[in-house]
Amino acid sequence: MTTLTWSEMNIQLAPHGQPGTLLAICGFDGTGKSTLETALLAAITPTRPCVATWAPTEWWREDQNVRRTLFGEGTGQLLPEEALLHSNLADCYAHQANVILPALARGEVVIVNRYLFDMLALFEARGLTQPEWLSGAVAHIVEPDFCFVLDGPAELIVDRVVRRDGVIPGRFDQDVKFTECYNRALRRMAEQNQLTVLCVEDEPVEILEQCLGILREAGLP
Repeated sequence: MTTLTWSEMNIQLAPHGQPGTLLAICGFDGTGKSTLETALLAAITPTRPCVATWAPTEWWREDQNVRRTLFGEGTGQLLPEEALLHSNLADCYAHQANVILPALARGEVVIVNRYLFDMLALFEARGLTQPEWLSGAVAHIVEPDFCFVLDGPAELIVDRVVRRDGVIPGRFDQDVKFTECYNRALRRMAEQNQLTVLCVEDEPVEILEQCLGILREAGLP
C-alpha cells in the first residue's frame, strides 16, 4: 500500500452550499474550546438561530473498543489504528448527515466543538502512517465557513487538564510530548488551509472578541 507523509496530504473539503453558517473550534483538550463555544453561542443566538454540537459524537466517544484503544479503559478490544480511523470517519459522516447539514439547511449557525482537523492531528500524533486513501475519504466532509484553532504551550495545556481531571497515568491528554505533536500537526493544517489560530494564553474575553471581529467583518452575526 502506498503511504504519504501527513505534510503531503492535500485536504480538499466540500462547500456545504446551505444558507446556514458552519463554525468549527479546534484544539487539544484543555485549550478552551468549550469556553469559546459557550461564549460564541451566547453572542450569536440573539441575532441568529444557533446550535452547538460536539465531534466526535457520543457514538464514537463512548464506544468500549474506542475507549480501550485511546484511554486503556474498560473491557473492549484494542483496535488497529486504521480501524480506529475508519470508525472515526464513519462518525464524522453520520454527524454531518444527521446534525450539521440539516441545521445548515434551516439557515442556522452551527458551532462544532472539534472538527476533522482535530481527528487528523490525533492520528498523526498517535504515529499512524497516512493511508493513501485518506484524502479521498475526507473529500465529502463539508468545509467550515470559519475555523478557529486554539494553540499554545503544551505544558500549559496539559497543566489545565491535570488540574481539571487530576493525574491519570498513561493518558495521552496528560502527555506533554504527545500534546506537542498534536499541536504541531494542527498548526501545519491551519497554515495549509487558512484557518484562524488563536493563542490560549490570551484571556477568554480577548479570544472571543477576536472571533467576533472576524465574524462581523464577514457579515455575521
